[in-house]
Amino acid sequence: MSDSHLQSARPPLHSLATKIIIYVFLSTLITALVVSWISIQATSAYLGEAIERRYPLALERVAERLQHQLDLHSDAQSGLASIDPDTLVALLARERPDDDARLYLLDPQGDVKASDQIDAASEASRIPLTDRDQENSVREYRNDQGRHVIGISRRFGEAGWRIAIETPFDRAYAPVLAAITRIFIIDVGIVLLFSYLAYRITGAIVKPVEELSEAARRIAQGQFDHDVPEPETNDEIGLLARTLNDMMRRLRGYQHEIEAANIDLMERNAQLQQAKETFEQLSITDGLTGVHNHRFFQDHLTREIKRVTRSGEPLSLLLVDIDDFKSFNDRHGHASGDEILVGIARIMNEAVRDSDLLARYGGEEFAVVAANTDKIGAYKLAEKIRMLISEASFVIDDTLRPVRLTVSIGVAQFLGNRKTFFIATDQALYRAKAQGKNCVVIDAPDPLV
Repeated sequence: MSDSHLQSARPPLHSLATKIIIYVFLSTLITALVVSWISIQATSAYLGEAIERRYPLALERVAERLQHQLDLHSDAQSGLASIDPDTLVALLARERPDDDARLYLLDPQGDVKASDQIDAASEASRIPLTDRDQENSVREYRNDQGRHVIGISRRFGEAGWRIAIETPFDRAYAPVLAAITRIFIIDVGIVLLFSYLAYRITGAIVKPVEELSEAARRIAQGQFDHDVPEPETNDEIGLLARTLNDMMRRLRGYQHEIEAANIDLMERNAQLQQAKETFEQLSITDGLTGVHNHRFFQDHLTREIKRVTRSGEPLSLLLVDIDDFKSFNDRHGHASGDEILVGIARIMNEAVRDSDLLARYGGEEFAVVAANTDKIGAYKLAEKIRMLISEASFVIDDTLRPVRLTVSIGVAQFLGNRKTFFIATDQALYRAKAQGKNCVVIDAPDPLV
């Protein structure tokens, strides 16, 4: 399987594996974020409730202590003023709920009069917790130093003095921030773990699907030489893989049968073509001499006449007749006569040009259609044929006695009329016979005269 089709290690964005991984990743991420948000909200609410319970109790204890100090004086206003500042600092420091918190004593106008630390009272001149605030209600704000804090106040006594607690927001809600950090780390771990599991599971599922897709693509291209790895499972993918392999094997069998049938068909077509060519050749060939027959001669002459009529080229015709062939047959028999016909056809076939047509016209007569040849050229060709035949010796029986024969040849040139053309050639042959045979005669200018 090529890497371009199986990229389980680095699947493309449009692949099924990537879509599944992204879906699992987003589902896990959204689920983790929702769970984290619920956990953080629950933790924050729980911590807020704890703060709401803890700080009012601390304020109540401090108020009781201060009230006890005030009870030692007859007047509350002069009593607070007469209390030693160090005593107030020690009292507030002792009742401080935790190390990060700050306790403040506020006058009715909200100004800081004392704190749990000597220098803290000078740093915080005023606490934004007035009489209008809900009693024992924790609120967020920024103090005089700009720090984000939470605070709560409580009135005590009849003069309107207040006790306030301030603590940095990040210290008060440090458990929430720690929980957020832990939850974030857990969420990242869960997302990564599920993404990795999704990657491995998706790879195990998608890789067989990609192999099946590749096999289907090969089938579509007519390639049946590939088997899909069959998983050991009996699920739908395993069943599909086995079914596809079975189909591939069947297709390979059909392909081999088709190829064998094609080879057989090609062989039969070749035989038919050969038989057709042989038949066509036999239909235009004289069965005895092997040269063209009378039918093909007539068709060829018609085509040549049409051609030279358009082109204006000369065209000549030779009619060749074996002298005294009838008496030769009477003396030696038709079998010997057939041998003579074959021998003379062979000599003439070697004498004519490739552009000429040699045909057996009938009996002992032969015809030569000389293309692009006038009467003079045709006469020379006829003389060449006549001399070769007259000089040849033919052995016709077991005695090995040589026999000599001659031919008479009539020549004519085409002058525009097919019938006149053939009559002129035939009359020239007749005159050659009349002049003593073994000669060549060219037709007269007007053969009909």
